Order: sequence, then C-alpha cells, then structure tokens
Amino acid sequence: MKRSAESGDEGGKKASDIREVARKAGVSISTVSRFLNHKVVSPAAERRIEEAIRELGYLPNRIARSLKMKRTMTLGMVIPDITNPYFPEVVKGVDSAARAAGFNLVLANAGEDPMIEWEHLQTFRGLRCDGVVLIPAPSSGDETERRRLLSSYPLPLVFVDRTLNVERDHVVSDNRRSAGEAVRHLLRLGHTRIAMLDTTLEVSSHRERAEGYLQVMREAGLGPDPRLIIRSLPTVADGFASTVKLLEVSPPPTAFFAPSNRSTIGALQAVSARGMRCPEDISIVSFDDYEWQEAFRPRLTVVAQPAFLLGQRGAEVLIERITSETETDAEQVVLSSRLVVRESCGIYESR
Repeated sequence: MKRSAESGDEGGKKASDIREVARKAGVSISTVSRFLNHKVVSPAAERRIEEAIRELGYLPNRIARSLKMKRTMTLGMVIPDITNPYFPEVVKGVDSAARAAGFNLVLANAGEDPMIEWEHLQTFRGLRCDGVVLIPAPSSGDETERRRLLSSYPLPLVFVDRTLNVERDHVVSDNRRSAGEAVRHLLRLGHTRIAMLDTTLEVSSHRERAEGYLQVMREAGLGPDPRLIIRSLPTVADGFASTVKLLEVSPPPTAFFAPSNRSTIGALQAVSARGMRCPEDISIVSFDDYEWQEAFRPRLTVVAQPAFLLGQRGAEVLIERITSETETDAEQVVLSSRLVVRESCGIYESR
C-alpha cells in the first residue's frame, strides 16, 4: 500500500497524515505545512490545527520528510562555556532564526577545550545535521591541524562571536573599534593612567579588544605603561588577584579597562576589599550588558554587544549557505556594539 511521506503505521492502524489534519481543521494542506514549519498562520487557523492534531494524534514523520528533502532540518551549535552568562543570549538568537526557518537546534558545550569541540562537531556529522554554528574554544599551541580540520569539515559551518584563521563564514562584533571607544571615553574624562586586565589572547575577541586599547593609548601618546597591563584569566578570582596587583603599582591607575565580564566582577570586589570607592577613587569600564548589572552600585559603564543579533545573523548566514544552490565566497559580517555610559566612570580630578 502506498503511503504518504507524512504517515506511518502503529499497532496495525494507519496513522493520520497531513491531509486528514487539514480536512479536520478546515484549512488547506499548505496552511498545515506552514504551521508545522513554525511559519505564521492566522490565530484561528492555528487553534483549529492544534485541535485537529490532538484529536487525530498526528505526528509528523520527520525521517520521511528529511529523506524527501535531503535535509534533517537540524542545526548543531557548539558554545565554549555554558556557564558564561554572555553565551545564552547568542544561543537565543540562533534558536530564533532556526525556528523561523523550520530548523531545530542541537546545543553542545565544549568547556573551552578544542578537543571536546571537535568531538561535538563529529557527533553533529553522525546526527546528519545540516550545518553548524561554532563559537570556537581558545587557540592552544600550534593551530595548523585544527585549522586544517575545520577548513575541510564537510558540513556548512559559521563562526559566531569568535574567529579562527579559517576560510569560513564569520559573524562577529566590532571588538577593536568598540574597545577603543571605551578607552577614549576614559581619556575624555581626564584619565591618563588606564590599566587593562589583559584576558585570554588566545580568544580572537579578547585579543582584538586588547589591540583597541593599545592603539588608542598610543594615539594619545600614553605609551602604554607595561606596568598597567596584566594578564588575567577571564574569571572572577583572577580578576580580583590581578586588580590587587595593579593597585599596588606606584603611582596607581585611576581607571580600569576590563575586556571580560567575569574579570570585571573580580575587579569590583578587589576595589571594595581595598576600601576604595568607584568612581570616586577609580573608574571601571567593561564589556557586555546584563539585566542583573542593574543591581550593581555604581552601575557599570559597558560596551554592549549585540549578542542576540550575532546569533540570529549567524544562523541566517548558515541557513542561506545550506539552502543556496550556488557556491559563494566566505561571508564576513561585522556588527556594531555600543558604549552604554553609567556611573562607574566618574570625572577624574588630578590631586
């Protein structure tokens, strides 16, 4: 017996197919198809389709559909650190664009480890994902083999937020420019001794922020002073320890540029532990904006990255790569961040 691509048998009884759902709901088959693929239908039609699906016990046969379309309608995504509060907003953007196009999302955490990252990428191949969004783990030593593997990876692959020197699509924020703007803000307030918690240079976004700081300080004729730059892991503990060391420099810095949200929290804790006040004694500017930062006093001046938009645009680029019938060069998308000025950067008066 010939079957519909959307039907199957269970317990000897022929399962309902999309035609029966459309007939019972009083809508066209194309309307049911749009609903199943997360496209917009009228509220009335949506209610009738949902009721028909419940009554008929209809389940779309995704395996049959994927064979027909030669796609599984599934995207994979690897993020470097699931505990970092920045990445969930990027994931939300990817998921939003994926759902709008009828794709499902499978998420994996690499724990900032390139080896685990590669294991997840291989798993996505086994799952027959149609493409992958990757926020890469930090570089580690000789990257030649890693770059070769990612260059030859057989699935469409888009880098989001962070980049590697690989000829693939990239969707990133303007880290260098926005970091420079944050440092210029401190200079305009009269600060000249601006310290930097120099975080993981093996991460492209952190490296670009450090480059933005260095460029603006040189343009201002302020060196920079190497004593005011300290390597700090992007953790609260390392941000605390590094800030304590910087505050012992003579003369001490009057402002901090912290390219990582976690190191910023550590810096604030160190300033408080030393009995200093922000911004009266020291000013701080950081990266990334969160609702919970409203609980900080003073409220932080930050570079707000378009995290949701980065994920959304990254997924859109990937889906275009999957569905396009023509080969094109790798796309490089750079999105603008914005400086959000609050109370943590006061006007410095020399004394």
